[in-house]
Amino acid sequence: MRTKKETELLDLGIKVQALFDSGYVNRKQALWLAFLKGILSGFGAVIGGTIVVALVLWFLSSLQELPFIGPISNSLQTSIQQKHR
Repeated sequence: MRTKKETELLDLGIKVQALFDSGYVNRKQALWLAFLKGILSGFGAVIGGTIVVALVLWFLSSLQELPFIGPISNSLQTSIQQKHR
């Protein structure tokens, strides 16, 4: 017995196969576009992660001047830098 999700996925697979078999969609072009989409999304995730880490480090470096938060900020900043390398 199949679950509802399995049935929906099987139905979607059948529909995609029928679309490819109909000849309206170029299979090679569709696979190439899916490959490029995966490459670009991975590249975007790396760039986004780099920007977030840079902003966190910048924010922590600005907190070093505060009396009670400064030592905590320094320890967090050094631990992030060590894990980032």
